[in-house]
Amino acid sequence: MLNNPIISDRYKLQGHILICVLVGIVYAIVFGWSAHQSTADIVADAALSMCLLFVEDILLCNIYTYSIVISLNIYQSLSLDILYGIISIVAFVGVESLMIYYFFSHDFMLFSQTLPARIFCLALLYCIYRLYCYIINKSEEDDDSEDEEEQDEDLKEQVESTHESKDTDVNPIPRIERITVKVGSKIKVIPVDDLVYLKAEDDYVLLVTAEGHWLKSETMKDYEASLPADKFVRVHRSYIVNIGKITKIERYGQKQLLQLVTGESLKISINGYKVLREKLNL
Repeated sequence: MLNNPIISDRYKLQGHILICVLVGIVYAIVFGWSAHQSTADIVADAALSMCLLFVEDILLCNIYTYSIVISLNIYQSLSLDILYGIISIVAFVGVESLMIYYFFSHDFMLFSQTLPARIFCLALLYCIYRLYCYIINKSEEDDDSEDEEEQDEDLKEQVESTHESKDTDVNPIPRIERITVKVGSKIKVIPVDDLVYLKAEDDYVLLVTAEGHWLKSETMKDYEASLPADKFVRVHRSYIVNIGKITKIERYGQKQLLQLVTGESLKISINGYKVLREKLNL
């Protein structure tokens, strides 16, 4: 199952919920007062609008993250954007109308008078949201480009360090078999074979196993150099993955994703995908 970019990030989830709440309240108040709806109707409309906005937020986020829209030409992409917009607006207005009619039928005529304005407002909100998704995807593509450059530099450094070590007879970096982390007053020992993946978290590295996750004050380069090269691959600037914990590799448009035994999915950079294919002899 694919991880939704919003749900899988706690801070992003909180931000999107807050925005949906604020937009839902403003949406209901503006149109409710303009149509002289009762306070109860406005409150109900606000609650319903918040829920519908959040549901569509999640669904559209998945569509624009994992669909093939980014791999189409501009005309095909624009056509799909318009289609998704029409479907989302019709679904929103349809559900909203049915709920208002069912629970507040006495004010439905007042509500129906604002439908053209509501549809226009929803179309405007959809365009803003689509622009937001485009900016986010564009920034991720830029990050991936930086990731490719960084991995290329790391590869060159590894090659140079390998030649230097051969010339100077320097012993190679020892491969670690276990990692220790402090948990309260105790020390936990994590065998490297239990690691599912490692994730960069600012100045720390998040160690993820089937049991849970722990932060370690290290760098990704340190682990990339010390973990067994036949078992771990750096598939992205932010991720090092245990090859034995991969269940499948999926492609969505121009994006590649790893499915792990934990049910999580991680994105792969282009270079990371190439390295992984070599490791798996694909």
